[in-house]
Amino acid sequence: MDLLKISDLHAAYDVNYPNKMDGLIIIDTLPLQIQPYLRSAQKFEGLILLFCKEGTAVLKVNNELCTVDQNKILIILPEMPIEPMDWSTDFVAVLFVMTYDFIDKFTILPEFINNTEVLNMPVIHPSEKDLLLIEDIVQLLQKHYVLPKTILLEQMIQYLVFSLITAVAQAYPTLSDKNNLQKNRINDITDTFYNLLNKHGHIQRNVSFYADHLHITPQHLSTLIKKKTGKSVKSWIEFAIINKAKEYLNNTSLSIKQISDELEFADASLFCRYFKRCTGQTPNAYKNRQLFCQKKYQINIPKDIIITDDHIYVLSNLFGCI
Repeated sequence: MDLLKISDLHAAYDVNYPNKMDGLIIIDTLPLQIQPYLRSAQKFEGLILLFCKEGTAVLKVNNELCTVDQNKILIILPEMPIEPMDWSTDFVAVLFVMTYDFIDKFTILPEFINNTEVLNMPVIHPSEKDLLLIEDIVQLLQKHYVLPKTILLEQMIQYLVFSLITAVAQAYPTLSDKNNLQKNRINDITDTFYNLLNKHGHIQRNVSFYADHLHITPQHLSTLIKKKTGKSVKSWIEFAIINKAKEYLNNTSLSIKQISDELEFADASLFCRYFKRCTGQTPNAYKNRQLFCQKKYQINIPKDIIITDDHIYVLSNLFGCI
């Protein structure tokens, strides 16, 4: 059984919607171009949501028969075998097909596709309240999907899809706890931020760099990180820069100018002022004190310890070297 990619659907469907969007396709009719894909067994590369508006369809999903009729939703998880068996002449549905890359943009989507409850119950019948909300979101998505795409419009569509998945998730008890979803989202943002910081923190000083990678606003990221860790994003970035600078000072023979270049400061004097503002010492003073203590007392000083005159006084007393 072949894996059908979203690009195949785009190629077949672009005649109707030339303004395609990477990672997402919305199908609200069954034109001749795509009917072959819907009449034979397929596996899709991403997540599919089928909203039945009228009529009835019978499909074999993951080797289990599923019946979808009016106001029911079928969730087809990535790479799950699907084989349409039959549908009524009045069958009308809206399909949303999303790639892995599109799914990864929002924390709830990976959580959604890996949920056992979703796997075991692919057909749901939302409550009347949830159904009204879902219908409103679907109509908004259909309306805007056909418009010429801009960056802002694509971002809006992404957030609408996120809202749609969240509304659908209300049908599953394990996904419907908003507090848990919010906690998971905050934890994932924090973990991803730390990963980005470890990789890029010594040269990426703008909060917007991390916010863009996390698909949230800089203000939102700053608020979440401050609430979660007690430190601001700028403080964490400062920590990453200084930590890397100490690593260069302690473990390499690079000059101050070379270290400044490695950390992408405009010039060495700016780096020295930055380092002193953060640590209370110039880079040279920090390095000399570290070397002094290592040579005189034969001990390794952790790089995150800033050696002051008080430290040297205590060490002198301990080793009897006043």
